[in-house]
Amino acid sequence: MDSIILFLFLICTDRAASAINASVQDTSAINLQTREALNGARRNPDVSIFMAHKALSISEKTGYSKGMADACLALCTSYLAKYNKGDSAHYYGIKACDLYKALNDTHGQGRACYALAYVFSFKGDLKESERYSMMSLGFFEQSGDTRGMINSFNALSYLAKQRKDFDKARNLIERAIELAQSVKDTLQMADATNNLGNIYKDMALFGRAIDSYFDALRLWEAKRDSSGIALAYGSIGLMYYYQKDLEKALEFNFLKLPLSEASGDYWEVSKTCNNIADIYNSQSQHDSALCYLRKSLRLNIEMSYPGGIASSYHDFASTFLLKKNLDSASFYINEAVSLAGEINDPALVEYYITMGRIYQAKEENEPALHYALQAYNLAKVKNLPLVISDAAILLSDLYSNRGNDDIAFRYLKEHKKLKDSISNDEFLKQITRMEIQYDFDKRQKAAEFEQLQQRLIQENKIKQQRTYLKGLVVLSFLIALISLFIIRHNRLRSRYARIDLEQRLLRAQLNPHFIFNSLCAVQDFILSGKPVKANAFLTKIARLMRNILENSREEFIPLEKEIETLRYYMDIQQLRFDTGFEYNIDVDKSIDTENVSVPPMLAQPCVENSIEHGLLPLKENGRIHVSYTLKDGLIMLVVTDNGLGRVKADDIKSNMNFFFIDSTPTEKRLEHFRKTLKEKNISYEIIDLYKEGTAAGTKVVMMLPFKRIYV
Repeated sequence: MDSIILFLFLICTDRAASAINASVQDTSAINLQTREALNGARRNPDVSIFMAHKALSISEKTGYSKGMADACLALCTSYLAKYNKGDSAHYYGIKACDLYKALNDTHGQGRACYALAYVFSFKGDLKESERYSMMSLGFFEQSGDTRGMINSFNALSYLAKQRKDFDKARNLIERAIELAQSVKDTLQMADATNNLGNIYKDMALFGRAIDSYFDALRLWEAKRDSSGIALAYGSIGLMYYYQKDLEKALEFNFLKLPLSEASGDYWEVSKTCNNIADIYNSQSQHDSALCYLRKSLRLNIEMSYPGGIASSYHDFASTFLLKKNLDSASFYINEAVSLAGEINDPALVEYYITMGRIYQAKEENEPALHYALQAYNLAKVKNLPLVISDAAILLSDLYSNRGNDDIAFRYLKEHKKLKDSISNDEFLKQITRMEIQYDFDKRQKAAEFEQLQQRLIQENKIKQQRTYLKGLVVLSFLIALISLFIIRHNRLRSRYARIDLEQRLLRAQLNPHFIFNSLCAVQDFILSGKPVKANAFLTKIARLMRNILENSREEFIPLEKEIETLRYYMDIQQLRFDTGFEYNIDVDKSIDTENVSVPPMLAQPCVENSIEHGLLPLKENGRIHVSYTLKDGLIMLVVTDNGLGRVKADDIKSNMNFFFIDSTPTEKRLEHFRKTLKEKNISYEIIDLYKEGTAAGTKVVMMLPFKRIYV
């Protein structure tokens, strides 16, 4: 059935393309196609990508700038929905933003900036995500787009919550709710209300959180929105879990899971699997918990979400600790702490506590005490009472084992004081259960009442209406009475906080734009009747990609292999452009390329910048010289070109859609080697070359570490 639907979509897009080609002046067909691509981006991103590329190609041929901008925005949204690493989504989002800016289309700029905010959020760069969210809000305000403003307030509220600025997060989401009410947008009101519940949950105000979740559920049910209903089920299940009603918690998480899977929402599926694993662990069903944790980890890896991966490692460690499998627990907690440290994950403080408990179980009190104190001090700095409480009870146990009863008692008193201030007593827990049960009983009675209502309609419509009104008045009175009773007793704090923070690891890799253009060049050779050239080009690309995949697994590779990969890359660049350029690679005779290994992929980004932004604008007589020499116990890599130079290339970049390869990943890698190898002379330098006062190219000098394969 899916293949038939896809086939029908393709037929429709081909017909639309034919219609556009038949009438170049008619832009309505392009607008229709980009609109359909945007609307289907989340439901079927592959079809939307195909449609948007068609619209982009035709818009470029006809010079229709608005169509190009809309198509790029559709591509950005569609690639983002596929949970790829964000490179394609980022590229098309920036391109859409630039095109809308050139058109002075503030509404389009707002939409593009909002999409880029999500791109950077998935990349883990929350600072850039907030910047683009603020920009989108400004553009939406200028264009008078209320619904766009609601989306921007939602995004800004989420980012404030991640920073634990709960007051700001709540103010922003309340503004979103007010705007949604003003335009009577039920779905956006439901989204914002559910987000308000999440804020109250992280503030440990469970009563307010429950109110918000049920309000959101009613709104989603009114619109029969399955994705929203799934979110509400998950939130309600979490409330049951906090109240130790594990069977109910499991029931609602299993209600949510198929809905999230059907919508292809990996993010929600991953969170639901984690929640189910927590419940199974609470029921001492640890093997069942591990099954769902594996699924969650796999999804986080597919989404390239480092914060989620670290959280999954931590959950594995906690589960293995419960199973008394201390070796596996140690392995996973070390992985979690290492990754969380790399991405500056706020959850690291909680991971330290788990590390301390594992060492305690292994009867290694000194390292256990070290990590417990580290967690305690860090939680004090960040004012995290829940974490302070957990760290305090662990420290109390550890000092008691050492015979330091006075210190142990002090930490125990602190734990007890914090616990009393943030936990429910049994009476209030029972009241919360009554509130949850009442809401569901009420909805069940409402359904029964609706069936009775339809029966009465057949007998006597007038009598039915009167009965309905009386029942509604009674029901409203009961709701108001019980709600007032619940609100008076439901103001307390609990001990749970979950933080998800996204950051991306910096790696040196080939530009996806180069790969895309190279494959397009192969296609051009084939279509223009040059199979030999196409075959040679494709062979070199295949060898280049094989080398990249092999080299990326190693921290050091033979210099011979690195040079071979670099030659493949420059050969491909020579074949891509008719103007061509010359290059040569010199290796000091004292260097045995078969016996010396270096970090891979350090020269290629420099060469790519030289070619793309230095040599190609020259059109002719381009030259690149790459040399490897020994100097001061390191290998000196020098990349020299006779291009335009950085100043003139920057001018060209500001007027065209060119993107320089960022040197930050290269500098970070060299910084890593400088620290781990304790070699201060490892360095990276860019030198502008001049001849008689005129820019004459660029030189990049790197001092690289190396290893000998055979001593």
